[in-house]
Amino acid sequence: MHDELLLTKAHERYADEIASYRQAFLESGDHMDGCGSLRKYENVHEYIENCRQREQETASAESGGHAQQFLCIRKADGHLVGMIQYRYDADPRFQTGYSVRPCERGKGYAGWMLRQLLLWLRRQGKKELTVSCEPSNPASEHVIISCGGRPSGTCTYRGIELHVWKIPLQ
Repeated sequence: MHDELLLTKAHERYADEIASYRQAFLESGDHMDGCGSLRKYENVHEYIENCRQREQETASAESGGHAQQFLCIRKADGHLVGMIQYRYDADPRFQTGYSVRPCERGKGYAGWMLRQLLLWLRRQGKKELTVSCEPSNPASEHVIISCGGRPSGTCTYRGIELHVWKIPLQ
């Protein structure tokens, strides 16, 4: 799958794909996990600028804080199939989020993105990643387990109980 996909930063060349991705989630009523502030930005160029601002270590809380946003692009057609984000200063249980376009689910994209993020984090010197997900999302739990996730307990976020997983990066 590595030859078929590209994990890249948000960029103007993907503006139409980002707008389409956002619209697909709005129409489906689904969560935009791992998309940063995409839901609030009707203007995709402002969203891309927000992603650039958040890449800076000095990113303000107003911008959403220091984070790295990645887009998962299918090389064959330039289609945005997923997004994954790492938030540096967030509670470790909530540092990572990801999503796959509703019509592209079940094709292995989420697992590929998470494995790429794990490689990226390893290069950053990280030893472990903590990930949380709703128990009602067995597909995400499957992705986490397939990437080496081990159960680490539960937590509550905005009134929702989540399963917490640890993924070693050795």
